[in-house]
Amino acid sequence: MRKGTGLFVSLGLTVFLVSACGRKGPLQLPLVLVPQRVETLKAFQRGNQVLLEWTNPETFIDGRPLTGLSDIEVWVHEIRDQSKSSEKAPVADEFGSKGRCIAVLEQPEKPARPDTSKARKRAPVTKAKRKGPGAKELIYEYDLSEKELKDVKLVFALRVQDERRKRYSDFSDPVAVVPLPLPIPPSDVRSEVFADRVELRWTAPASNFDGSKPALTMGYNIYRLDKGGALVRLNTALVGETSFADKGPIFGQAYRYLVRASATAAEPFLESGDSATVTVLPKDVFPPAVPTGLSAANGPEFITLIWDANKDKDLAGYHVWRKDEGQADFVRLTNTILLQNTYTDRTIEKGKRYGYAITAVDAPGNESARSAAVSEIIKDP
Repeated sequence: MRKGTGLFVSLGLTVFLVSACGRKGPLQLPLVLVPQRVETLKAFQRGNQVLLEWTNPETFIDGRPLTGLSDIEVWVHEIRDQSKSSEKAPVADEFGSKGRCIAVLEQPEKPARPDTSKARKRAPVTKAKRKGPGAKELIYEYDLSEKELKDVKLVFALRVQDERRKRYSDFSDPVAVVPLPLPIPPSDVRSEVFADRVELRWTAPASNFDGSKPALTMGYNIYRLDKGGALVRLNTALVGETSFADKGPIFGQAYRYLVRASATAAEPFLESGDSATVTVLPKDVFPPAVPTGLSAANGPEFITLIWDANKDKDLAGYHVWRKDEGQADFVRLTNTILLQNTYTDRTIEKGKRYGYAITAVDAPGNESARSAAVSEIIKDP
C-alpha cells in the first residue's frame, strides 16, 4: 500500500470514530415533523346532510406535541351505480389521486386569515364547528345534492396541516355513507306545562326531504338542550306517538326541546334534521291538594280543629277559615301560615254555631280550594 493512501484511510477512520462517539445503536436519519393523522373519523347521515365527526391529532408522528393546525381538509370520493360497479372504496394512500377536496376548515377559535394554498383555491374555506361547548370533537356538515341520492356511495377522508411548517398528515382511514331520502323534520312543535310534567306535541313529517312520499318514519327521538347547549336524548326507546311527557323539569328553569323523526326503529338511528326548537319556562301556578280529614272537638271555651297533613313536596302550611252563624261566607282566621295541622279557636261565644274549613298553601304562594267544612257549637253546661 502506498504511504498516501494509508494516511487517507487512517484519517477517514478517525473522523468516523469521532462522529460515532457516544452513539448507541445504528445511525438514524432525523424524523421529519409531520402531523399524526386523524384516527377518529366517523360519518353518518342526518336529514339532507352527512355529518363528519372527529378529534384533531395532538402530536407529530414521532410523539412530540403538535402546537397547532393550520387547516383541516375534507375529501370525498364518489362510487356511482353500485349495483353494476365493482369499484372498491379507496384506501388512505389512494385518496390524494382518487378523491377531491370539498372543503378547507379553519380552527373554530382562530380568526379567518388569507391564504393562497392550492387547497383553498379548489375548495371553499369555512370554520370547523365544535360538537358542543368545550368539546374536543369537531363536526362538518356536508349538504347532499339530489344526484347523491341515486345509487351512490360517498367515501370521506380527512387530512390536516400543521400551523408552523405547513406539512400535511397522511389521510385518515376513509369512512363510507350510502345516502337515503330521510324524513323532513317534524313541524309545529308545541308544549304545555302541567304540575308534574312538560308535555310536547308535534306534527308528523308529510314527506322525505327529496319530496318522496310517504315519509320513512318509524318513530321519534326527543332532545333537550342542557345548560351548556349539548343535546340530551330523553327517550330510551323510539317514541311511536306524536307526543311526549318530560317529567324532569324544575319550575322556574327554562328548557329547550327539539324533535327528530327516525327512519330506523333501533340504534343507530337514521334521523331527520332538527325540528324548530321550542322554549319552555315552567311556572308553578298549581295549588296544592285540598286538605282532607277535617274534624272539630269543643272544650269549655274553645273549639279545636285537626286534619290530615298534606303530602305536597312544596307545602308551606295552612290557613283556617270560619263562618259565623248567620254569615254568608267564610272569613280567614289566620294572619300567618300555620305549620302544623291543628288549630284551636278561642274567639267564640257559647251557644253559637261555627263552621270551619282549611286551605293549603305551597312555597310559591298558590292556595288550594277550601276543604269540606265542619261545624261545632259550645253549649252552656
